[in-house]
Amino acid sequence: MSAKWIWYPGDFELYHSMLLHSRRTEYDHDYPAMWHVSRPEYMCRFLRVLDLKEPVTAFVHARGKGFVRIGEKGFLGGLNQEITFPAGHYEVEVAVLNIETFPAIFCDVPEVATGEGWMADLSDLRQKSVGCEPAFTHPDDDPAIFPFAYQALTPVSVETLDGGVLYDFGRESFGPVKLVMRKEMGEIGIFYGESREEALDTEFTMIRERICAEDGEHLFPARAFRYIYLTAEKGTPELTAELEYLPIEDKASFRCEDERIESIWDICTRTFHLNSREFFLDGIKRDRWVWSGDAYQSYMIDRYLYMEPQIIKRTIRALLNRPPYKRHINTINDYSAYMFLGVYEYYFATGDRAFVASIWETLKELYGFIVSRLDPETGYVIQQPGDWIFIDWHGAFDREGPFCAEQLLLHSVYRTMEALSELMGEEGDYQARAEALHSRIMRDFWDEEQGAFIDSFVSGRRNVTRHAGIFAILYDFVDEKKQKLLLEHVLLNDEIPEITTPYFKLFELLAIAKLGRMELVQDYIDSYWGGMLDHGATSAWEEYIPSRQGIEHYEMYGDKYGCSLCHAWGSGPILLLGKYCAGVQPTAVGTASFEVRPDPGRYTQFDAVVPIGTGTVSVHYTRDQLCVRTDVPGGTLKFGGREAPIPVGETLTWSLDS
Repeated sequence: MSAKWIWYPGDFELYHSMLLHSRRTEYDHDYPAMWHVSRPEYMCRFLRVLDLKEPVTAFVHARGKGFVRIGEKGFLGGLNQEITFPAGHYEVEVAVLNIETFPAIFCDVPEVATGEGWMADLSDLRQKSVGCEPAFTHPDDDPAIFPFAYQALTPVSVETLDGGVLYDFGRESFGPVKLVMRKEMGEIGIFYGESREEALDTEFTMIRERICAEDGEHLFPARAFRYIYLTAEKGTPELTAELEYLPIEDKASFRCEDERIESIWDICTRTFHLNSREFFLDGIKRDRWVWSGDAYQSYMIDRYLYMEPQIIKRTIRALLNRPPYKRHINTINDYSAYMFLGVYEYYFATGDRAFVASIWETLKELYGFIVSRLDPETGYVIQQPGDWIFIDWHGAFDREGPFCAEQLLLHSVYRTMEALSELMGEEGDYQARAEALHSRIMRDFWDEEQGAFIDSFVSGRRNVTRHAGIFAILYDFVDEKKQKLLLEHVLLNDEIPEITTPYFKLFELLAIAKLGRMELVQDYIDSYWGGMLDHGATSAWEEYIPSRQGIEHYEMYGDKYGCSLCHAWGSGPILLLGKYCAGVQPTAVGTASFEVRPDPGRYTQFDAVVPIGTGTVSVHYTRDQLCVRTDVPGGTLKFGGREAPIPVGETLTWSLDS
């Protein structure tokens, strides 16, 4: 195994989270995150037991200052220099102080190479396995600089308008812009637009830069754009732009006879790539923050596009911050709950117990915080000072008193904590809490006459929205009979207020697909995401309301161009088509077993490739034939009442009745 730069676990993620959450700007103003962001540690001890038959000389690289020693007094020397490690069996300590970024060390001599075998502590004698990333394996690497890749961008058109120049790069992008200018050009303005209208509407362009020209080059921070409008008092600077990205390879694909699906798939994958960075972002233009609800959906989509665990783990660590907790993650009650669901689902898909163990104590502290803020009489989640009861951007909720959807998420927290504590060899009262909460929810929120969950029992309105029913189906809170009632009385009921955000619409479509109505999901993908295409989308939007016209589509949060036109939660079709249309799902921890249960819906043919474990599954379907092939063991094909194991490396072909 090659040597890696190592650091105290979580420091890398916290440092880059700190930078990320300080970068947002709007209308010429800085806009740092509205929640607590933890700092990395300043001082760290790195420790490893060595067993050397003869002395070894190695260069110890470090980000910071400090020393190498054996025992209490056995100083071997300083850092960023050669050190001779004597023969013998002993524990070596490397102490590093770094007040600018975070302590990190690297040594590539095999006998003392840095990597997963090292431990770290904060001089508190609580040793933990070190943190490291696969990208940092060279002495010249700097973990404080995130390893993005870059690609030159060429505009598809350049147009002179109203004394400025409009560059159209053809599709949504994210990256730095460089100008070559002369001092006499005076004030220069750059106006970034996800749409043409936004770039040209300089009074209301959300992301913009203004500088006084100097002779030479100026590099601007990475921003989101499709269009850039450039102005100068005199002359025109030379503008170049680059795409800044993570080089993650797609493992999935999906094609069918519906030609729009190929375009929809492409805008969804492009959206997801652009928002897959240090962590999973919400969107690349406005917030560029890490939101736990958005990230939870991204974890699921990741597993059906990349199956790339590193970015999931980085995002989880960044969101967890460091205890003690004084407010919920992102200040949102439901976003704390999604953390537990995300961790367990990651573990189930990968079998990565070591990662769960590395964050277990922090998870327990977050769980303790959640429980400490419950209503002491009912055990329900209630509004406490500083809380944001969100669930969705939806105007029809009845939020008076305990809100049903929040209680269903709390029930899922109890269930996942039961599973995780068993994994960690610990006991708790999680199952008892889950059972008691289940009884209370069914007593207080289930409306037999409506065949649905009401939002609140306090107001007396008996108001029904879709969200609680969706959670009840997705997380098996109710039995199959009640799930079908919820499908009929709520999800397929046009009198229940519609969901407009792709965020919660994804949860709803997952619930509909789970209950075998794939054709409805396909129709919605065509109309909703296809509607974005009809309006010129090159990436998936934060919100799409079909009744809007023209630039009305760009308004959100009271801002003329506040709607993000590249939002990760808009990438849901990747998950829907892989998980339910192709039908690929793990059925045991670590994908030791999995099933392929295709649901073609209204498609008469499709070809899909879906990641599973360390490999992929290919599914080819026509009305006459079903062919499945995989390069990992444990698969079972289920279709039309038939079932058979899928041989590794061979194509399993079934003839189908026409």
